[in-house]
Formats: sequence, structure tokens, C-alpha cells
Amino acid sequence: MRKSITKLFLAALSLLCISGCAGRDVREPEQEIIIGVVTKSRNSEYWMSVNAGMEKAAKERNVKTVILSPDTETDKKIQKKMIQDLLKMQVDALAVSPIDSYDNQDYYAQALEMGIPVYAYDTPIADVEVPYIGIDNETVGYELARVLADKMEHKGNIAIIAGSREQTSHEKRIAGFEKYMEQEPDIHIEVEKSGYSNLRVSEQEMEEIQANYPNLDGIMTTSAVTALGLAEATRGSGIAIATLDDQEDAIRAVEEGHITVLGAQSGYEIGYETVKYIVNDKKGIKQDREKILDTQILTRENVEDYQNLKK
Repeated sequence: MRKSITKLFLAALSLLCISGCAGRDVREPEQEIIIGVVTKSRNSEYWMSVNAGMEKAAKERNVKTVILSPDTETDKKIQKKMIQDLLKMQVDALAVSPIDSYDNQDYYAQALEMGIPVYAYDTPIADVEVPYIGIDNETVGYELARVLADKMEHKGNIAIIAGSREQTSHEKRIAGFEKYMEQEPDIHIEVEKSGYSNLRVSEQEMEEIQANYPNLDGIMTTSAVTALGLAEATRGSGIAIATLDDQEDAIRAVEEGHITVLGAQSGYEIGYETVKYIVNDKKGIKQDREKILDTQILTRENVEDYQNLKK
């Protein structure tokens, strides 16, 4: 009788142990990470490429992206509203390419209070410290100036037609460009215009610029969309054009000789690496505060090699 009771006790103890061990082994499925993304625009090949890179990385890492895009890079209020909408959704992370690099403290403070980390991509945020994923804009501006000066045989007059100076990406590209040009005593910057953030320069606008500055030999512009408009308006004039963004129509313009030098900033890579960086951060993987991506400087001489490498 005593042996029977002992056996029953041991059996019960064994069942309790099995039940307890099973409880420790059973894990709740991990909650899906939702990354809220706000771009600067929806109306260019570059931004479509950014979105494609993000969606690819999200699929590979089993996370979800909610991507909102203003119509143009001038829609600052719309972008702020989209950021608020994402915060209301209580996303797990917020990635912003700011239309205004100097006006982000309000939503950043709100996100911080909610425990939502904020990341800048493509364009750095200047008024709060957050991780940045993108290119070194100042270095690329410097390299574009170096190649353009060489193509102009180190003499002549230049116009700078830039995007919004509220965006540090455009501001730093110009700063790097001007820094190099300080070394070129026979190249003169005749005029600088800003506000062309992903906006095409019309033929009429270019005619007005050429009428006021008839001796231009080169133009630096900080986005490919603007450069493509310039290339059409100045075709046959011999004016050399320098710009940025890795998009097929701009690369084709380099191949055809309509754009002289292009900093091939890959929107796809920036989008992909942004999602990858955020997921790694959520997993606690140690990373640098800045993820600086490479940019190839393309001319007619090397653009074919670059295209072959992409295939």
C-alpha cells in the first residue's frame, strides 16, 4: 500500500514537472514590427525606388511598412500631418525624410514620450539627434565640383540651382560644391537659386536665367528631376550639368551626354538599408549612429560599367 502511494506521488510530481517545463518552452509568437515611413514626395522615380527598397527589406525581415508620401517636396504641412497619423497608429518606429530639417522637435518629443524611436533617412534631421541612413552629401557635392571643373577645363561661369535650403541634404551638397570651387580661381559662381526640390526647371525659366547670365558654362543642381528639365532647356548650348540621384532617366541622360556628371545616390539602397537598420536596432544590435552609403560619380566614360554592375 505504501509503495502504491509512493508511485502515485512520483507520477503526479513527474506530470507537474512536464507541465512546468512545457510552459517554459511554449513561446508567444513575436508581435509584427510596424515601421511608419514618411517620404518627401511621390512624384519621381527616385522616391518610387526608395519605396521599393523598403518594401523588399521589410518582406525579407518579416516586418510591415506603412509608407505615406506628400505629392511634392514643398508640402511641409502635409508631411507633418502624415507623421501625426503614423504616431496615432502607434507604430513601432518612425522613419522620416524631412522636408524641413530644422522643424522636427514637436513630433520627436511626442514620439519619445510614446516610446517610438525616430530615424532620419535620405536627408538628416538637424534640430534633434537621431540616427541617419543616407549618403555623405557634402563629400558628394565636393566630388561633383571636382569632376565638373575638370570637364570645364578649370575655367568659366557656373549657376547653382538647388533644392530647398531647409533640407540639409541640399544645403550640404551646395556647401561641398562651393568648398571645392574655392580652389578654382578661374571658375566663377555667377548665380545661385534655391527652392527647386524635385521640381523641373521650365524652358522659360532657363531662358530667363540665360538672358541674365549669358556666359554660363556649367550648372550644378541638387536633384536629378531638376537636372532633366535643365538638360532639355539647354540642349545644344554646351553647358555642362552636374547633379545627383540614381534613376534611369538621369543615367540615360549621362549616356547621351545631356548630363555631364551624376552622383548616383541609390534610392533603392537607402530605402533597403533604412528598414534593415531599424530592424537591427529593434533587435538590440549595436550600430553606428550614421549609416553612410556609397555614391558613384558617373560620367559618360564610366556609366556603362556602372550599368553592367547593376545587372
